[in-house]
Amino acid sequence: MRAHHFIVGPVALVLSLWACSDSGTPTDTADAGDTADSADACGGCPGDKTCCPSRWSGDSPRCVDTTLNPEHCGACGHLCDTGACHESACVASASCDASTPCADGASCSTGAPGGGRCCPAGTSFQANPSSFFGCCPEGEQCGCLDGAMCPISLPERKVDIRILDAEEVASLGDALLATRLTTWRYEDDPARTPRLGFLIDADAPPFAVASSGENVDLYGYLSLAVATLKQQHAELTRMRRDLDALRARLDRLDSGPTR
Repeated sequence: MRAHHFIVGPVALVLSLWACSDSGTPTDTADAGDTADSADACGGCPGDKTCCPSRWSGDSPRCVDTTLNPEHCGACGHLCDTGACHESACVASASCDASTPCADGASCSTGAPGGGRCCPAGTSFQANPSSFFGCCPEGEQCGCLDGAMCPISLPERKVDIRILDAEEVASLGDALLATRLTTWRYEDDPARTPRLGFLIDADAPPFAVASSGENVDLYGYLSLAVATLKQQHAELTRMRRDLDALRARLDRLDSGPTR
Protein backbone atom coordinates (compact mmCIF):
# COMPACT_ATOMS: atom_id res chain seq x y z
CA MET A 1 0.00 0.00 0.00
CA ARG A 2 1.29 3.45 -0.87
CA ALA A 3 2.23 5.55 2.14
CA HIS A 4 -0.03 8.54 2.74
CA HIS A 5 1.76 11.88 2.47
CA PHE A 6 0.01 15.01 3.72
CA ILE A 7 2.31 18.00 3.68
CA VAL A 8 1.95 21.75 3.49
CA GLY A 9 5.06 22.35 1.36
CA PRO A 10 3.58 21.88 -2.13
CA VAL A 11 0.52 23.93 -1.18
CA ALA A 12 2.70 26.76 0.09
CA LEU A 13 4.83 26.59 -3.07
CA VAL A 14 1.80 26.77 -5.33
CA LEU A 15 0.35 29.71 -3.41
CA SER A 16 3.64 31.59 -3.32
CA LEU A 17 4.25 31.19 -7.05
CA TRP A 18 0.59 31.95 -7.80
CA ALA A 19 0.97 35.21 -5.87
CA CYS A 20 3.82 36.12 -8.23
CA SER A 21 2.06 34.85 -11.34
CA ASP A 22 1.46 38.37 -12.72
CA SER A 23 5.10 38.30 -13.82
CA GLY A 24 4.27 35.32 -16.03
CA THR A 25 1.61 36.95 -18.16
CA PRO A 26 2.33 38.93 -21.28
CA THR A 27 1.43 42.59 -21.25
CA ASP A 28 -0.75 44.08 -23.96
CA THR A 29 1.20 44.81 -27.11
CA ALA A 30 2.90 48.15 -26.70
CA ASP A 31 2.93 50.88 -29.30
CA ALA A 32 5.52 53.49 -30.15
CA GLY A 33 4.16 55.72 -27.40
CA ASP A 34 5.12 53.13 -24.79
CA THR A 35 8.81 53.51 -25.56
CA ALA A 36 10.84 53.65 -22.37
CA ASP A 37 13.60 55.52 -24.13
CA SER A 38 15.27 57.19 -21.17
CA ALA A 39 18.54 56.80 -19.32
CA ASP A 40 16.64 56.01 -16.12
CA ALA A 41 14.69 53.05 -17.57
CA CYS A 42 17.59 51.12 -19.10
CA GLY A 43 20.57 52.88 -17.59
CA GLY A 44 21.44 54.36 -20.98
CA CYS A 45 21.48 52.72 -24.42
CA PRO A 46 24.00 52.91 -27.28
CA GLY A 47 23.07 55.32 -30.02
CA ASP A 48 21.84 52.56 -32.35
CA LYS A 49 19.52 51.01 -29.77
CA THR A 50 16.23 51.97 -28.12
CA CYS A 51 15.09 51.32 -24.56
CA CYS A 52 11.86 49.32 -24.78
CA PRO A 53 9.58 47.86 -22.09
CA SER A 54 9.39 44.08 -21.92
CA ARG A 55 6.41 42.24 -23.37
CA TRP A 56 6.05 40.64 -19.94
CA SER A 57 4.63 42.34 -16.86
CA GLY A 58 7.12 42.41 -14.01
CA ASP A 59 10.08 42.04 -16.39
CA SER A 60 12.78 44.65 -16.96
CA PRO A 61 13.10 47.01 -19.95
CA ARG A 62 16.01 46.44 -22.26
CA CYS A 63 18.07 48.14 -24.97
CA VAL A 64 17.08 46.70 -28.35
CA ASP A 65 17.88 47.12 -32.03
CA THR A 66 14.44 47.85 -33.44
CA THR A 67 15.69 47.14 -36.97
CA LEU A 68 16.33 43.48 -36.07
CA ASN A 69 14.49 42.59 -32.85
CA PRO A 70 11.29 40.60 -33.60
CA GLU A 71 9.74 41.59 -30.25
CA HIS A 72 10.19 45.29 -31.03
CA CYS A 73 10.35 45.41 -34.81
CA GLY A 74 10.40 49.00 -36.03
CA ALA A 75 9.00 50.26 -32.72
CA CYS A 76 8.71 49.15 -29.12
CA GLY A 77 6.08 46.46 -28.68
CA HIS A 78 5.67 45.60 -32.39
CA LEU A 79 5.84 41.80 -32.21
CA CYS A 80 6.61 39.68 -35.27
CA ASP A 81 4.63 36.44 -35.27
CA THR A 82 7.17 35.13 -37.79
CA GLY A 83 9.95 35.34 -35.18
CA ALA A 84 12.25 37.47 -37.35
CA CYS A 85 12.74 41.17 -38.12
CA HIS A 86 14.86 42.75 -40.85
CA GLU A 87 15.22 46.45 -41.59
CA SER A 88 12.38 47.22 -39.14
CA ALA A 89 9.93 44.87 -40.90
CA CYS A 90 8.74 41.39 -40.00
CA VAL A 91 10.12 38.68 -42.30
CA ALA A 92 9.72 34.92 -42.53
CA SER A 93 12.06 32.60 -40.65
CA ALA A 94 11.70 29.21 -42.27
CA SER A 95 12.85 25.99 -40.60
CA CYS A 96 16.21 24.77 -41.86
CA ASP A 97 19.22 22.60 -41.20
CA ALA A 98 22.88 22.88 -42.12
CA SER A 99 22.20 21.62 -45.67
CA THR A 100 19.16 23.86 -46.33
CA PRO A 101 19.75 27.07 -48.30
CA CYS A 102 18.03 30.22 -47.04
CA ALA A 103 16.62 32.96 -49.24
CA ASP A 104 16.98 36.74 -49.17
CA GLY A 105 20.43 36.82 -47.63
CA ALA A 106 19.43 34.92 -44.51
CA SER A 107 21.54 32.10 -43.12
CA CYS A 108 20.59 28.93 -41.29
CA SER A 109 21.17 29.35 -37.56
CA THR A 110 21.19 26.06 -35.65
CA GLY A 111 22.80 27.07 -32.37
CA ALA A 112 19.77 26.34 -30.18
CA PRO A 113 17.62 23.28 -29.45
CA GLY A 114 14.49 22.84 -31.56
CA GLY A 115 16.04 22.71 -35.05
CA GLY A 116 17.27 25.72 -37.01
CA ARG A 117 15.78 28.84 -38.55
CA CYS A 118 16.70 31.02 -41.51
CA CYS A 119 17.70 34.19 -39.69
CA PRO A 120 18.54 37.65 -41.11
CA ALA A 121 22.16 38.80 -40.96
CA GLY A 122 23.05 40.04 -37.50
CA THR A 123 20.64 37.68 -35.73
CA SER A 124 20.78 34.10 -34.50
CA PHE A 125 18.19 31.52 -33.57
CA GLN A 126 17.21 31.43 -29.90
CA ALA A 127 14.82 28.84 -28.50
CA ASN A 128 13.72 29.59 -24.97
CA PRO A 129 10.66 27.35 -24.50
CA SER A 130 9.26 29.64 -21.82
CA SER A 131 9.31 32.98 -23.61
CA PHE A 132 10.96 33.21 -27.06
CA PHE A 133 11.36 31.22 -30.27
CA GLY A 134 12.93 33.05 -33.18
CA CYS A 135 15.83 35.12 -34.50
CA CYS A 136 17.33 37.44 -31.88
CA PRO A 137 19.88 40.19 -32.61
CA GLU A 138 23.38 39.10 -31.68
CA GLY A 139 24.38 40.41 -28.27
CA GLU A 140 20.77 40.80 -27.12
CA GLN A 141 18.59 38.55 -24.99
CA CYS A 142 15.09 38.07 -26.35
CA GLY A 143 12.16 36.83 -24.34
CA CYS A 144 12.05 37.04 -20.59
CA LEU A 145 15.15 38.29 -18.80
CA ASP A 146 16.79 36.15 -16.11
CA GLY A 147 14.99 36.17 -12.79
CA ALA A 148 11.49 36.68 -14.16
CA MET A 149 8.85 34.00 -14.67
CA CYS A 150 7.37 34.24 -18.15
CA PRO A 151 6.11 30.87 -19.39
CA ILE A 152 4.35 30.45 -22.71
CA SER A 153 1.91 27.54 -22.53
CA LEU A 154 0.26 27.76 -25.92
CA PRO A 155 0.06 24.26 -27.48
CA GLU A 156 1.23 25.52 -30.88
CA ARG A 157 4.63 26.26 -29.31
CA LYS A 158 5.05 22.63 -28.19
CA VAL A 159 5.65 19.18 -29.65
CA ASP A 160 5.31 15.64 -28.30
CA ILE A 161 2.43 16.63 -25.98
CA ARG A 162 1.33 13.72 -23.78
CA ILE A 163 -0.93 13.67 -20.71
CA LEU A 164 0.60 11.73 -17.81
CA ASP A 165 -1.28 8.83 -16.30
CA ALA A 166 -2.01 8.49 -12.57
CA GLU A 167 1.02 6.29 -11.93
CA GLU A 168 3.40 8.77 -13.58
CA VAL A 169 1.89 11.67 -11.64
CA ALA A 170 2.29 9.75 -8.39
CA SER A 171 5.92 8.98 -9.26
CA LEU A 172 6.67 12.68 -9.83
CA GLY A 173 4.96 13.52 -6.55
CA ASP A 174 7.13 11.01 -4.74
CA ALA A 175 10.24 12.49 -6.38
CA LEU A 176 9.38 15.96 -5.07
CA LEU A 177 8.68 14.62 -1.57
CA ALA A 178 12.04 12.86 -1.58
CA THR A 179 13.93 16.07 -2.44
CA ARG A 180 16.15 17.25 0.40
CA LEU A 181 15.81 20.89 1.36
CA THR A 182 19.04 22.77 1.95
CA THR A 183 20.03 26.19 3.26
CA TRP A 184 22.99 28.15 1.92
CA ARG A 185 24.40 31.62 1.18
CA TYR A 186 25.70 32.84 -2.16
CA GLU A 187 29.41 33.64 -2.29
CA ASP A 188 28.86 36.90 -4.20
CA ASP A 189 26.07 38.14 -1.92
CA PRO A 190 27.56 40.85 0.35
CA ALA A 191 24.60 40.55 2.72
CA ARG A 192 25.04 36.77 2.96
CA THR A 193 21.28 36.34 2.89
CA PRO A 194 20.22 32.81 3.94
CA ARG A 195 18.56 30.87 1.10
CA LEU A 196 16.36 27.78 1.08
CA GLY A 197 15.90 25.25 -1.69
CA PHE A 198 17.55 22.21 -3.26
CA LEU A 199 20.98 21.76 -4.80
CA ILE A 200 20.84 21.21 -8.55
CA ASP A 201 23.91 18.98 -8.71
CA ALA A 202 22.88 16.90 -5.68
CA ASP A 203 19.36 15.49 -5.82
CA ALA A 204 17.24 17.81 -7.94
CA PRO A 205 13.84 16.33 -8.82
CA PRO A 206 13.11 15.69 -12.52
CA PHE A 207 11.97 18.65 -14.67
CA ALA A 208 13.06 21.15 -11.99
CA VAL A 209 16.32 22.29 -13.63
CA ALA A 210 16.57 24.71 -16.56
CA SER A 211 18.28 23.62 -19.77
CA SER A 212 21.37 25.63 -18.80
CA GLY A 213 21.90 23.25 -15.87
CA GLU A 214 22.56 26.22 -13.59
CA ASN A 215 19.09 27.53 -12.72
CA VAL A 216 15.86 26.17 -11.30
CA ASP A 217 13.01 25.78 -13.79
CA LEU A 218 10.24 27.33 -11.68
CA TYR A 219 7.56 26.24 -14.15
CA GLY A 220 8.72 22.62 -13.89
CA TYR A 221 9.13 22.90 -10.12
CA LEU A 222 5.60 24.24 -9.79
CA SER A 223 4.28 21.42 -11.96
CA LEU A 224 5.93 18.91 -9.61
CA ALA A 225 4.05 20.55 -6.74
CA VAL A 226 0.83 20.15 -8.73
CA ALA A 227 1.69 16.46 -9.21
CA THR A 228 2.10 16.11 -5.44
CA LEU A 229 -1.24 17.82 -4.82
CA LYS A 230 -2.93 15.52 -7.34
CA GLN A 231 -1.36 12.52 -5.62
CA GLN A 232 -2.59 13.70 -2.22
CA HIS A 233 -6.07 14.37 -3.62
CA ALA A 234 -6.25 10.81 -4.98
CA GLU A 235 -5.18 9.42 -1.60
CA LEU A 236 -7.72 11.55 0.25
CA THR A 237 -10.45 10.44 -2.15
CA ARG A 238 -9.64 6.77 -1.46
CA MET A 239 -9.59 7.40 2.29
CA ARG A 240 -12.95 9.20 2.17
CA ARG A 241 -14.43 6.33 0.18
CA ASP A 242 -13.12 3.80 2.71
CA LEU A 243 -14.41 5.93 5.59
CA ASP A 244 -17.85 6.22 4.00
CA ALA A 245 -17.96 2.41 3.60
CA LEU A 246 -17.02 1.94 7.26
CA ARG A 247 -19.68 4.43 8.38
CA ALA A 248 -22.31 2.65 6.29
CA ARG A 249 -21.31 -0.68 7.83
CA LEU A 250 -21.52 0.78 11.35
CA ASP A 251 -24.95 2.24 10.58
CA ARG A 252 -26.16 -1.18 9.46
CA LEU A 253 -24.81 -2.76 12.64
CA ASP A 254 -26.41 -0.09 14.81
CA SER A 255 -29.78 -0.53 13.12
CA GLY A 256 -29.73 -4.35 13.48
CA PRO A 257 -31.80 -6.32 16.01
CA THR A 258 -30.66 -6.15 19.63
CA ARG A 259 -30.12 -9.29 21.65
